[in-house]
Amino acid sequence: MAVPDHWIPHAREDGEVIGWIDMQTATPDLIPIDRLGRPLSAVSEWPDAEEALERRGLRFLMNRFRFEGRTVRIRSLDDHRIVLTTAASDAVGDVGEEYMLDFPAGPELVESP
Repeated sequence: MAVPDHWIPHAREDGEVIGWIDMQTATPDLIPIDRLGRPLSAVSEWPDAEEALERRGLRFLMNRFRFEGRTVRIRSLDDHRIVLTTAASDAVGDVGEEYMLDFPAGPELVESP
């Protein structure tokens, strides 16, 4: 799946998309959607949706996640897929296992505490 047409991109000052604002699913409310395609709490005003996305940002993508009982990190992501790895780093020789997920991420990918 790709990004739905009714999700409006929200980008940082440098042009990097940090999420989207869904104007249709919960009308009249707006739903900020993070970079993994996951909904944040609905809000009623556009500036509040932008603020929620700014707070979430992209830094959370550097966190560890759980997938199928394994600790993983996000190696790469685009509007069509998410690549996970069990490798601790991108160092040569630290290969790990890779998993490909369709975008948006489903509930099987859980952010580690």
